[in-house]
Amino acid sequence: ACKIMIHIYFRTAHKRNMNNRPDWFSFENCWKNLVETKEDCNLTVIHDGILDREYEGADSVINIDAHEVLPVLLSEWEQNDDTYIDHDESGQKYEKRVEAPDLEKASGYLLYEHIYDNIDDLDDHDIIYIVEDDYVHLPGWVTVLQNLYDIYPKVNYFSLYDHPDKYSQRYAGLQAQIFMTNYVHWRTIPSTCGTFGGKVGYFKEDKEIHHYNLGDHNKFLKLTQKGRHFISPLPGLATHCVDPWVSPFRDWANV
Repeated sequence: ACKIMIHIYFRTAHKRNMNNRPDWFSFENCWKNLVETKEDCNLTVIHDGILDREYEGADSVINIDAHEVLPVLLSEWEQNDDTYIDHDESGQKYEKRVEAPDLEKASGYLLYEHIYDNIDDLDDHDIIYIVEDDYVHLPGWVTVLQNLYDIYPKVNYFSLYDHPDKYSQRYAGLQAQIFMTNYVHWRTIPSTCGTFGGKVGYFKEDKEIHHYNLGDHNKFLKLTQKGRHFISPLPGLATHCVDPWVSPFRDWANV
């Protein structure tokens, strides 16, 4: 099987949020962990705001400023009243207005702008993997991902995070298709967080959805309506480092 190139886009910012973090967490360790486990992936840092840190191990560092684009995004939001269907904690569906843009969403908009400005240089079979700065990965995740695409080359999008909310009342009755690979099982999921990836070809075809839908959940609903699917491993190969949503059945403190 031919080896695919993985292009990692690491999202971070000058200001970082320390709320609800596990006691073993630090942003520095998340960065070190990514550099140590990325193998020969290409790693681009997208840093929002004052560039106050070194990124040893990165292939390139792009400095953006979400403050510049936020007023434009806010005025666009005020002129439309897009809504989407969400589930509350008890699993009931309800309609809600798309959230107003904030600095984090404006930063995401600029991240996608950078990706789409350069996407024609990438092979359609390569993988784009967007990683937020508060994730930890298990060693070997690159091999597991390569194996997934060797067996199922038509997978649309993946997350390496097994989100505990899929086991909560919010998703009571959720059905999933299970896929087997050499290292882990994978399941279909309805949506995920902002750390996810997929083949370059699908990012190209889905540009309107990725670039112009700033909320994660809303974006995945639109991709689902287009017939795209998302999968994640059981148990997870990465975790979002936020309590109580740490990916289950792994000793992340030791990772």
